[in-house]
Amino acid sequence: MYIPLNIKTEYSLLDSLIKIKELVKTAKELDIKALAITDNNMFGIYEFYLECINNDIKPIIGLEVNIDDFKILLYAKNNNGYKNLIKINEYDKSLELLNKYSNDLICIVPYDSINLYNELNKIYSDIFIGYKDKSELENINEKAIYVNETLYLNKADKIYYLYLKGIKDNLTISDINIKEDNSLIKYEDNEIYKYIYDNCNVEITKRNDLLPIYNVPSGYDEFTYLKEMVRVGLKNKFGEKISKIYIDRIKYELDIIKQMGFCNYFLVVMDYVRYAKEHNILVGPGRGSAAGSLVSYALDITEVDPIKYNLLFERFLNPNRITMPDIDIDFEFNRREEVIEYCINKYGDKKVASIITFSTLASRQALRDVSLVMDIDQKEVDSFVKLIDSKLDLKHNLDNPKIKNIINNNKEIKDLYKIALKLEGIKRHTSVHAAGIVISNTNLDEVLPIIKHNNMYLTGFTMNYLEDLGLLKMDFLALKNLTTITNTIEYIKKDNINIDFSKIPLNDKKTFDVFKEGNTVGIFQFESDGMKNFLKKLKPNNIEDLAVALALYRPGPMGNIDSFIRRKNGIEKIDYIDDRLKEILESTYGIIIYQEQIMKISNIMANYSLSEADNLRRAMSKKKIDILLKEKDKFINGSIKNGYSKETALKVYNLILKFSEYGFNRSHAVSYSIISYKMAYLKANYNKYFMKCLLDNVISTSSTKEYIYEAKLNNIKILEPNINLSSNSYEIEDGLRYPLIGIKNVGYNAVTKILEERKNGKYKNIFDFVKRTYSKQVNKETLISLIDAGCFDDFKINHRTLVENIDIIINYAELSKDIDDLEIPTLQQYKEYTKKELLNKSLNLFGFYLSNHPITDIKAKNKNIVSIRNVKNYFNKKIDVVVVIDKIKEINTKNNDKMCFITGSDEIDSVDIVVFPDILKQNSFNLGDIVKINGKVEKRFDKYQIIANNINILTN
Repeated sequence: MYIPLNIKTEYSLLDSLIKIKELVKTAKELDIKALAITDNNMFGIYEFYLECINNDIKPIIGLEVNIDDFKILLYAKNNNGYKNLIKINEYDKSLELLNKYSNDLICIVPYDSINLYNELNKIYSDIFIGYKDKSELENINEKAIYVNETLYLNKADKIYYLYLKGIKDNLTISDINIKEDNSLIKYEDNEIYKYIYDNCNVEITKRNDLLPIYNVPSGYDEFTYLKEMVRVGLKNKFGEKISKIYIDRIKYELDIIKQMGFCNYFLVVMDYVRYAKEHNILVGPGRGSAAGSLVSYALDITEVDPIKYNLLFERFLNPNRITMPDIDIDFEFNRREEVIEYCINKYGDKKVASIITFSTLASRQALRDVSLVMDIDQKEVDSFVKLIDSKLDLKHNLDNPKIKNIINNNKEIKDLYKIALKLEGIKRHTSVHAAGIVISNTNLDEVLPIIKHNNMYLTGFTMNYLEDLGLLKMDFLALKNLTTITNTIEYIKKDNINIDFSKIPLNDKKTFDVFKEGNTVGIFQFESDGMKNFLKKLKPNNIEDLAVALALYRPGPMGNIDSFIRRKNGIEKIDYIDDRLKEILESTYGIIIYQEQIMKISNIMANYSLSEADNLRRAMSKKKIDILLKEKDKFINGSIKNGYSKETALKVYNLILKFSEYGFNRSHAVSYSIISYKMAYLKANYNKYFMKCLLDNVISTSSTKEYIYEAKLNNIKILEPNINLSSNSYEIEDGLRYPLIGIKNVGYNAVTKILEERKNGKYKNIFDFVKRTYSKQVNKETLISLIDAGCFDDFKINHRTLVENIDIIINYAELSKDIDDLEIPTLQQYKEYTKKELLNKSLNLFGFYLSNHPITDIKAKNKNIVSIRNVKNYFNKKIDVVVVIDKIKEINTKNNDKMCFITGSDEIDSVDIVVFPDILKQNSFNLGDIVKINGKVEKRFDKYQIIANNINILTN
């Protein structure tokens, strides 16, 4: 018997080419009965364990440990040994640590680390010396075993490993020289192999005692306390008299929750949501299928009444499908960590952890990394990499003729591509799951490997494996939109207007006008151009319509949008297939949109319980053919028993099978439409406050330009930055004052210095400002940017005079530190920059025209130019517009001629311009050019566009 005992996998990041599935597949082909992995971490252990077990190969759990730059190999004999490996992996390595956690481990000391043997021999009863070649074996007197390090599966892969090592160590290929063979080699039998095989018997199984426990008050158990909290919650919402439908639903849900053993889970979630709300951390009204639970609503976990919105509990918890519950919670973006910290303090730092993820060498990254090892000219690489579609892997990018052509005509690029193809997908570094948190009833290092990451622990296994172990993942999501809402409400309160997010009325006409007009820039889930066009046609009147919009505007169901609109407007006949389905499909005009509708149809027609119907829905969405064939007969026979014809039953079954591919979770659609609606409510009724907070969230990002335009479109003036009035956010005046932090070359430290000093009194003039602030943070470059941005315009000295005299001003500031009452120097006066120069400086600093816009002057001289916001009034007519070119997208026509689409903007709005080949051939223009376009106004998908007849470049 031979066992490869020193295999490194891709989890030894950038140190091995071996992926676990490929390893096990190769081992089966070689008839190897057991495998041992010895990564320098334990990230891959569970994937390795499962893959081996599923392929009748014995998994041996190992760990490479580094002690004073000497490497040793440890193997778990049983589950206690496995736990000891977890502990060793967790802490800084030392002989003391090894001694503390030495039980039930086998130790192999590689020959290179033989200096440690005597010390380790005192710690381990099972200890061997490892060798990788005969020369080492000849020098070993103790029990010896072959443990050559395996870093790739086949000898031919060695060259690719060299490039991987180059990436890791930042070396070029000429600097790398590795002589030994580190492929998977079958070696001669050895009695020690059999000893290790017989004595290493780790079994990793699911535990049922890991869900977190909520400490209930004396006199209660978890179920009775949950019932009491639900009773109090319902009373707070509905008063003393609660209708029977609610009482029946609550009893049903509580029975299921108790039966499935999830009472504590609901109490834990209730507790940290309550903590957030009590500490004024905004929590979303609901998310995902959890909004279908009346218990969640009663406990204030969600704010969506599932009875009112006809949501199904079984979509959330299904007693016939024993899986972990999934209550995901949205918290405002910048306060999520506070809730996690609360959980850590309550349950213990080793019982709460974030979840590890792994970034891989993706297509572009692989090419760039390998090119550095190959020492290829990076300009050539950059131009090639730009052709790579990052959404596709390198194999599928070969379908691009341009890429194929370059590879076929450039040997260096061809070699680069071949190597990158081999390395693509290898794990590159660890990261943290954006939302996932594990809360356990026991210390997590009793269950799986953990590592310290910043101020909390991180699970050593990815989310894919947690439920298999009995652990519960909870999503604590950080939503920037909730931060925008919170900040908007706080600023409104400063004007003595109190708004409660949970009590915003859901029938405000002005709010629905925002959606009907497609005025949804800044509104969660509704910002895209396509969605705006859909809304203009849909003309939503209620939350139900908004939920439909969220559910329909996705790939797949989009194909039903036009039919839905026609049916809504009475143009197309509504077909319910059978009148008994009208109640289910009436709100969506006979079109199946929601997963819950599929469940209800199965329930009404074929007598499926809602739990069975949920299983059918899941089988349909996952295309489980064997289940679907069996369920088809059950559905049709059940429907026939209920008086439906076989033809109708078959038609409905095929229909729900088709729609199951993209049926949307109604609970989620309703929950998120409420967030979107409430954002729109603030935009409609408190626009200046809303836009201020929206802009604060995107300072120094590409979205600033769009939101500045949106503010102007809503008649909000954007005021230039001012050294005595601007801060590190937008300030509300008679418009919105632009922040200092949004100016190029004026960083956080400079703004902090300026604002701190301003607390001592406003700046009187440029000399006073420089005297008080000039430093490492506020340097010459900072000063020139502040001047060009107009921050000192109140001091009545033109920009050019200040810039030309900047050295004199700085010299004054430095001298005044040592000389009291230093006389202010006289500045030499200069004629101001031209208007064009001032505009260009402004454009450079902000990335857009903040207040003065060059198009304004052009329009003033030509009254025939149409503002973009008025283009819709000229349908099917020829007009002149003047725009700044923001985007250019070139495509090839069927005749292989080039044409393009331009997105152009004026002071406050933008428009799409179509440039056909004959016009494009006559013109050459670039991003940022100001052009006058004569063209015809047309309409495409309810959006107006201009077909260019003539293009004149006015300035660039």
